[in-house]
Amino acid sequence: MSNVILYRQDDESLFLTYWNSFVQEQKADFRYFDENIETVRILSQERGFFQKDKSFIYIESGQVLGCVFLLIEKHEGITSATAAQGYLPAPLCIESKRVEKKVFSIIDNIAQEESADKVLFSIDPLQDNVDFNYLQSYNYLDTSILSYRIELLPPDDILKSCRKGHRCDIKHMQLNPDISAFVIDHTNSSYDLHEEYRALHAKCSGGVTRSKETFDIQFDLLKKGKAFLVGLSYKGKNIAYAYFEHAFGKAIYYSGVDDPEYTNFPLYHMLLFRAMEYAQNNNIVYIDVGQPASPSAQWDYYPDKKQLNIATFKRGFHGKYISQYRGIKYFSRTCFEQDVEQFKNEYYI
Repeated sequence: MSNVILYRQDDESLFLTYWNSFVQEQKADFRYFDENIETVRILSQERGFFQKDKSFIYIESGQVLGCVFLLIEKHEGITSATAAQGYLPAPLCIESKRVEKKVFSIIDNIAQEESADKVLFSIDPLQDNVDFNYLQSYNYLDTSILSYRIELLPPDDILKSCRKGHRCDIKHMQLNPDISAFVIDHTNSSYDLHEEYRALHAKCSGGVTRSKETFDIQFDLLKKGKAFLVGLSYKGKNIAYAYFEHAFGKAIYYSGVDDPEYTNFPLYHMLLFRAMEYAQNNNIVYIDVGQPASPSAQWDYYPDKKQLNIATFKRGFHGKYISQYRGIKYFSRTCFEQDVEQFKNEYYI
């Protein structure tokens, strides 16, 4: 049985061909889209973290059995396998403990070769057939948090299922003749409206936080039918947007932006409600609201008051908590002790 490790850096074209085919076969979620992988690479480079891309495909007897996105980054003297200093999507493998063990062994070898201080992985919270944090099996410290999954009900029940305050705010917006919600997807894609979304992103963030190239990748996903954009108009002016990606009946709330001049309106109540309506009509059964969603500080998760309020808002829509399994494997005692100090300083009692 011949084993091959195909690194992206050795043959990018072949790597992407194998990657995209395997992602489809495994029905992997949006985090594994090659477009999103590229976005993370761009952000890593723009923010000065990027060192190497050691992503690889694991092949046995000509068959792809595993795919791993693995960036080597450096920040403040710490070398890590991370995604723009966040968590990398967990390795994608066929259902085989033997293969999984082999893939994690390769990751360990790469980490040691690159003198990495730590490796961070997160398991997709919407992934089927994951009952526990299997990262622990490979000596990863469990840093799991909670995510929140909106569960879509029959049309007449969507509004009824929302928290009372949310229902009132949504009804108020629906009854306002000056306000209208709309959806942009692959059937009516508009680059001009997507550019409005980008402009509002900069306005509500207090400046440009990422390049136009990353937004163009988002628009490309929208044109391919892998994303949709919900907008909100007031008296003919578009004042807020929410961007969602989806695959295999699951979606994630990727980004929300608004014009700070209109914060007196419950903008996101209406945006998310309209997204739920659209998702339901397009065979999407779950929406992962993304972080912040976890309700309290945990290891390597330190939300501020604003983020906790956002998490509370998201839970006003019908759904339930689900585990977002995460893990960190430390290769450096010094790095681990630095993170311990951060936990001591950031965790509030």
